[in-house]
Amino acid sequence: MRYMKGLAIASVALATVLTSCDMGDFDDLNVSPNKPGEAYTSMLFTYSARNVRSFTMNSYDYDPWIQLRTGYLSEAKNNQYGGMTTTTSYGTSNYYRYIIKNLNTIIEMNEDETSKSQVAVVSFGDNANQIAVAKTLRAFFFMTLTDILGPLPYSEAFKGESDDIWEPKFDSQEDIYAALDADLQDAFGRFDVSKSLSNADILYNGDVSKWKKFNATLRMMMAIKMADVDPANGKARFARAYQDGGIEQVEDGFHYKFDSNSSAYAWMYYVGNLSYSGRGLNFVPNKVIVDALKEYKDPRMFSYFTLSGYRGTVEGDPADFEAYQGVPFGLPTNDAVVSAAKGCCSVAASYCEPQATYGVITAARTLLVEAEAAEMGWIEADPKALYEAGIRASFAFQATYHTAVSGIEEYLASDKVKLSSDKETAIKQIVMQRFLSGFLTDGIESWSDWRRFNIPVLPIYEGQSDNGVEVYPYRLSYSDTDKQYNVANSDEAIKKYLNGQDSMWERVWWDVKDNK
Repeated sequence: MRYMKGLAIASVALATVLTSCDMGDFDDLNVSPNKPGEAYTSMLFTYSARNVRSFTMNSYDYDPWIQLRTGYLSEAKNNQYGGMTTTTSYGTSNYYRYIIKNLNTIIEMNEDETSKSQVAVVSFGDNANQIAVAKTLRAFFFMTLTDILGPLPYSEAFKGESDDIWEPKFDSQEDIYAALDADLQDAFGRFDVSKSLSNADILYNGDVSKWKKFNATLRMMMAIKMADVDPANGKARFARAYQDGGIEQVEDGFHYKFDSNSSAYAWMYYVGNLSYSGRGLNFVPNKVIVDALKEYKDPRMFSYFTLSGYRGTVEGDPADFEAYQGVPFGLPTNDAVVSAAKGCCSVAASYCEPQATYGVITAARTLLVEAEAAEMGWIEADPKALYEAGIRASFAFQATYHTAVSGIEEYLASDKVKLSSDKETAIKQIVMQRFLSGFLTDGIESWSDWRRFNIPVLPIYEGQSDNGVEVYPYRLSYSDTDKQYNVANSDEAIKKYLNGQDSMWERVWWDVKDNK
C-alpha cells in the first residue's frame, strides 16, 4: 500500500500534537507546535480507542448500514437505503494509517530498550500491560475488518519501512483468525492485574482485569464463527478462551460512552439533524425487531422504543405491545415509506442522549455465545444456565444504561423463551435471543449471526427486488482506495478467496451454511 509510505509517522504526529507542554519557560517559544518532539503512548492509545465507536452503531456518515441490514432500523421518509445500493464498500486505509498504526507504535515503544523507560511511555502504565492492551485492541479492529470484508493485508502489513514491502499481500480470513488467536493468547499471558493503566484508557479506565476478560471474549467470538467451517479448531480455541474467562458481568462489557467531544450517533440521527430539514426523522425502528418483540411479549420493547419521541406522540398505551409499529425496510417509493411510517414508534430517548453509552460486545452476547458452545458440547457447562444468564444480562444492561423494565421471571418462564431440549431448536433460540438483546449494540456480531443462521429472517421488499436483490449482503466490497494502491494483491485475493467477484454477495470464510 503505497499510500501508507508517506504517512508512516502520521499517527504519531496526530497524537503527540494533543499532548500538553509547560509554557512557563520562554524557551518554549522556539518549539514549533506543528513538529512535536515525542509521542506519548497514552495519547496514541486514546486516539485509537475512540475509533471503537465506529462499530457501536456506525459512523458519522448518515447511513447506519449495520442496523438497517440486520433488522433493527428502517427509513420513515425516504427510499434512500432500502435498495442496498449505498454503502457497498468499506475502506480500511485509515485503520492501517492511523488506528492500528498507533497500536503498533505503542507496542514498539514498550519493547524498545531506549524508549520503554521514558516518561512518554511509562506515564500510561507498565510496559507489559501496554503491550497486552494494544495487541488486544488491535485484534478487535482486525477481527471486525475481516468479518466485514474477508481477506486483508495482515502478515506483510506495516513492513514498508522495515522490509520495503509497500504493497502487502492479502491473507485469507482463516489465516488472519489463526494469527489473531495466537496474538491474543500472547497478550493474555502478559497482563498483570496487580497494575493498572492511566485514564487515557477511555474504554476500561485502566482496569487490566477487564481487558483480560475482553481478550478471552474476542477469542470466543472468533472461535464460535468457525463452527461450520473448522469445528475442530473452533472448539479447541473456544475451550481455551472460555477457561481463561470472558465477559459475564454487565459492568465488564466492552462499551463505548460518548463524551462531550463526540455526540452519540442516535443523537445525531434523530435529534441533532432535526435542524437540517428534519433529516434526523428518517430512521425509525424496523418492523422486524418490533414484530419479534411483540411475538415474544418481550418487555425490552419498552426500553428500546417509545410512543412519545422524536416523531411525535403516537396514540396508544405505552405498556401495550400492539401499540408499537415498525417500518419495513426496502419499500419501493418514498410515498410507500411515508405511508408505512404513519404511527410508527421512535427509538427511546436514552439512546438519543448525546452522551449515551452503547454496547460493542456485551455480557449478554458473551453469555449467549457460551450457551451456543455449551449446547454444541464445546465446553462443559449448562447451556440453559448460560442462556438464562445471557437474557438476564441483557435486561440488566438496559437497566444500567437505558431504561429498566420488569417481567424477567415471567419472560424466562414463557413457552416461547424456555430453552428446548432439542439441540437444533435450542441453538436457534439462543441466536434469536442474541438478536433480541442486540438492538443498537453488537452491530457487526449481530450481522455475523444473521450470516451464519439467517436469524431473523429479513424479508425482501419490492424496493430491493427492483435492484436485483434476492438476499441481504454477506459482506462489503473493498473500497477503490484499498484496491487501486495495491492492484495486483487485491486482484489475487479476489480471485483466490472470493470466487473472482468483489461482491457484497460473496461470503467470508466462515459463512458456508446454505440457509439463506
